Amino acid sequence: MPFELKHVNVFLLRDGDAYTLIDTGLQTEESRQVLNQKLAEMKVRVERINRILITHIHPDQFGLAGELRERAAAELVIHRLEVALMEPRYARAEDLVHDVAKWLSWNGVPEAEAEFVKSASMAAREFVSVVEPDTLLEGAERLPVDDSEIEVIWTPGHSPGHNVIYLRKEKVMIVGDHLLPKITPHVGIYPDNVGGNPLGDFINSQLKVQKFDVELVLPAHGGIYHDHRHRANQLIEHHRYREAEMLDLTRKTPQTAYEVASQVFGGEERPIFHVMAATFETLAHLELACFEGRARKSERGERTVFQAL
Repeated sequence: MPFELKHVNVFLLRDGDAYTLIDTGLQTEESRQVLNQKLAEMKVRVERINRILITHIHPDQFGLAGELRERAAAELVIHRLEVALMEPRYARAEDLVHDVAKWLSWNGVPEAEAEFVKSASMAAREFVSVVEPDTLLEGAERLPVDDSEIEVIWTPGHSPGHNVIYLRKEKVMIVGDHLLPKITPHVGIYPDNVGGNPLGDFINSQLKVQKFDVELVLPAHGGIYHDHRHRANQLIEHHRYREAEMLDLTRKTPQTAYEVASQVFGGEERPIFHVMAATFETLAHLELACFEGRARKSERGERTVFQAL
């Protein structure tokens, strides 16, 4: 990928004479070539992919889905909550970018940075083709694969309709961005999930996956690993520590999410997308604290501010 995070992992499951592909990579020529090359090395023609199962619709997981479905005449399967995000994020991105810029401004981001986001974040559309799925998931399905089955486990947080895929017989879990081995998945509040509690959802989803017997974890980024419970607990502890750190900063004086993020995530020379991500992630922590009764939010002029209780 042409980003700071250089690679995304996608997975192919044998299904008799056919295959299920889990996630697709970006819609770029380099990604397309790498996928085609690997399929050729395994002597798997694209036409033998009969199902494309998407963990969530971020560009690196979903970008090539439309093209691959057309090439393979495959069934495209996505959680219903992800489908609701596709049109505003990709087909009508101009409206969303305008909302994002306003939302950043309300949460304390300086006007110049908020305005820059309106044009810079449109780049995501280049990496995705919007396509309607064939099958919508609720997040508790069992889908036949070869002589076994895969279980869909709804794990909201990183994205509202994020799913992990569990192979009970093999004790394998394909975790998308839910359980990354070395980095913490981004969890933020955006204009299209206002009023939600994504970090609370993410923590609950980490508790949910610990109930499953897993020997091999296959993440979307980074190498495979084995102890999913240990990693889930690490992520929970990280977010609880970060939440406490943010609340300490607001104990004496109410602050915007941007003001808190600037202190927690670093200095002035951050790239604009880091500023945006840090602000939205800070919002998720502060909103969780409000849900839990440990903080309150109020309006200060045209800014939303938070203060620990």
